[in-house]
Amino acid sequence: MATGYWIVTTTITNPAFKEYVEAFQPWVESVGGSVIAKDMDAITVEGKGGKLAVIIEFSSREAALEAYNRADYQEISKLRWANSTDTNITIMDGSVTH
Repeated sequence: MATGYWIVTTTITNPAFKEYVEAFQPWVESVGGSVIAKDMDAITVEGKGGKLAVIIEFSSREAALEAYNRADYQEISKLRWANSTDTNITIMDGSVTH
């Protein structure tokens, strides 16, 4: 089974965003996810994206989607919504299928 990923970009608008990070990190580990890349000064060269870019790995795309849809994550995400803009989250399969 292929791994799954969250590809996230956002623009932090408030220092209180750290509350989201502090809640998110232990939560993502508890559901089997792992932050594998993070850049606080990412450069979007096409489309709209934020300065913060994060890649989070899960055991499968299904696990990544299930994690996103969990009620506890949706509650934590309120901290992100309150302290950032231009958020994009893409959930993808980690295999190359073409």
